[in-house]
Amino acid sequence: MINIVDSKKLSIIAPNTNKALKEVLKDISPKELQSISSGKDLKSIMDSILKQSSIDNSNDKTLLGLVKNNPTLKNLGDVSTTIKDLLNTIKSDKNPLPIEKVLKNILVDIKDVKDTQLKQKFENSGVFLESRIKDIKSPQQELKSILVSLEKVLNKSEFSSSKIILNDVKTILNNHLAKELQSAQKTVADIPQHKELILPKDISLVAYNVKKIVAELKSAQNMIQTIYKPEFEELIRKLEHLTSPKLLNVQDFKYPQVKEILEQVSQQVSKSVSIESKGIMDALQKIFTSLKSIEQNVTTPKLILENFISKDIPKEIKNLSQLVKDIVIKADPIFSKTTLAIVDKLEVLSSTKGLNPQQNVKELFSTDFKSVLLKATEEIKNSNHPNKTELLNHIDKLSLQIDNLQLVSHLSNASSLYLPFSWDAMQEGKIEIKKGDNNRFYCDIDLKLKEYGELKFKLILYEKNQLNLHIYTTSKEFQNIIKENLQSLRSAIIDVNVTPREIRIFEPKETNATSAYNDYSGDLASGFEAKV
Repeated sequence: MINIVDSKKLSIIAPNTNKALKEVLKDISPKELQSISSGKDLKSIMDSILKQSSIDNSNDKTLLGLVKNNPTLKNLGDVSTTIKDLLNTIKSDKNPLPIEKVLKNILVDIKDVKDTQLKQKFENSGVFLESRIKDIKSPQQELKSILVSLEKVLNKSEFSSSKIILNDVKTILNNHLAKELQSAQKTVADIPQHKELILPKDISLVAYNVKKIVAELKSAQNMIQTIYKPEFEELIRKLEHLTSPKLLNVQDFKYPQVKEILEQVSQQVSKSVSIESKGIMDALQKIFTSLKSIEQNVTTPKLILENFISKDIPKEIKNLSQLVKDIVIKADPIFSKTTLAIVDKLEVLSSTKGLNPQQNVKELFSTDFKSVLLKATEEIKNSNHPNKTELLNHIDKLSLQIDNLQLVSHLSNASSLYLPFSWDAMQEGKIEIKKGDNNRFYCDIDLKLKEYGELKFKLILYEKNQLNLHIYTTSKEFQNIIKENLQSLRSAIIDVNVTPREIRIFEPKETNATSAYNDYSGDLASGFEAKV
């Protein structure tokens, strides 16, 4: 998912290179310029505006209006369309360019995009490049932080292997890693990209010892009881969600799924030899007895739900969930989710490649779309491609589109993004995410469909998993499609452990009067940085 950090920073903007801001300043009137900056030349004006914005955002609204009304920026078009144009121009020559593969990966069909890929696509969209460069850490510094966290876990553990692993951790921290950190003080982002960094000779020894710790931790966790595993906890969370009060209605209640998950939980508990598993099994047997009684007497979904509630099964499931949570909390720390996460992080740093201070920078510059565009510009300039000028124009336009999204994100305290995938029915698409107070998240998705015209979604997520969804479209045909598939939509939302509190369809003219945000807009945070 996209994480929102509660501090506004300038890292998404490079003050002297943002093309979108340059476009605004080219067309700005003297009076408008005076209202937002006292600078004289372009660079000093841009620098002044952005530095002042980090301290006092009172002019952000004015500048945002200028950005949104700028003729050049208003008519930039859609990023996906520009990518397609660039791809078609590249294909006009028999000799492929390196950027072609990157473009094809970005425009993968939405039907083939998985959840994990989508997150990565937003992360590598180019909008967050400068922010990601700033946040890159030396692998040695990162390793030290992870090992310090692991040391705290192992100090509390009573597992037989913990003391051995703890000694190995201390050896790396106090002996080998201390030396490596002295040679890793240089800011990672400043390492020249065209040079290979010569690694300290002891780095291979550090990597060997990290690999040894990973193996020891995995060996210990292979002995973990089923009831402590994340997969088991996920089943319990899903069960609790499906039987929460807000979903106990005929429209949303999914009895077959509830029963199936209960049976999966029972199978997992039966594999455990832990003393605590007996209490879980007893609670399950009580629930299964009640379900059997219901199924023997009623058959319709409505009557099953009524009996399900009258026999206090939701309460029994809540008690079961609390029992599992209590058991997990008391488990040895070496089996915790924190330790599992540490193992995954350490595995990345268990080789000389992973510990190379240059590696993080290389990976970032090879995967981030804006970085790839910058590199492609140089490649195309030096190529003999017959459509060199057209290619450079497409790339320049893409860079301007991404810079514009960065600038809009900065000025509106939001994460403004294009949709990094291909969808034949979509003509244009963008998404904007904001975070409000009390962990409320606001999301606008604006689409332009080839067949049905403009389509807008306004979402608010609150109380961790409660969702309001308002849909705006003038197409009566599309409104009917939504109505016909509304239950499928509700069901899909519930399947990802989110409760659809409200799904409504509006005409766009009602947007201001009936926005999904009306009850909550006063809580929007005034400043934060968005990161993937």
